[in-house]
Amino acid sequence: MRALAQFVMRGRTQAAAVALVGHWIPLVSPAAVALVTLRRGMADGLLVLLWALLPPIVYMVVGQTSAVLAVIGAISVFAIALLLRSSASWAHALMGLVACNTLGVLLLAKLAPGFINEMIELGKALFDSVRSQASQPVALPEADTTLVLGWLAALGTLSCILSMLLGRWWQAQLYNPGGFGEEFRALRLKPVAAMVCLVAALYCYLQPGSMSVWVWVFVQPLLFAGIALVHSVAKRRALATQWMVLFYCALLLVQPLKILLVVIAFCDTWLNIRGKIRAKP
Repeated sequence: MRALAQFVMRGRTQAAAVALVGHWIPLVSPAAVALVTLRRGMADGLLVLLWALLPPIVYMVVGQTSAVLAVIGAISVFAIALLLRSSASWAHALMGLVACNTLGVLLLAKLAPGFINEMIELGKALFDSVRSQASQPVALPEADTTLVLGWLAALGTLSCILSMLLGRWWQAQLYNPGGFGEEFRALRLKPVAAMVCLVAALYCYLQPGSMSVWVWVFVQPLLFAGIALVHSVAKRRALATQWMVLFYCALLLVQPLKILLVVIAFCDTWLNIRGKIRAKP
């Protein structure tokens, strides 16, 4: 990955090539946009963004409306990379990505209702398949516009966050070794941001129907703040690498762990948990 980052930063042509070809490799194209924008600023970042947008625009022209999601993601990453470049605040970046992707899918519902209807029919077919194969009745939400938009916003936000993390990690590997780890471990939401995330998530959770899927849009800043807190504790206590491997395996497989991380991150906003843990000599 370091070699790829070095290739991207070799020149505009190389960066444009990676942004263009990387469309078919998960995270690579928006990460290249993030890297160039973070390091060189708006002008160079905008040039790479235009090349990154070329494949999805071509797909949209030939009728593949779903490519608009890639457009929303790339533009969001570019905008938030500028924000992160000026503020150096991951808390602001995470909140910005949630806002950009939420706005993006709402505009998508207005501009491409046909695509949303296709996704609704796909969701209904998937749920019907699950119900037919289940030995017992399964409680599933209704596949409607709210559910589809929530899915798209949640997945789009997660993809953009991972792309931003990859781009920032590349930048640190090339120009500031070790800096990414220190920056990420310091991630902690301000009280106002934490309250906004929690109140929005609770509101969606308490609403009837499929609105609850939007919870996973608004808790992502708290979730990543919780992951950063775990990394900070592991660093202070000098935990072995295998503990972090087990943590990520559990994070993927155990749903309550995600909820626990969100709660801990919310509490850390006021309690500063990492500051109370003594470093292991």
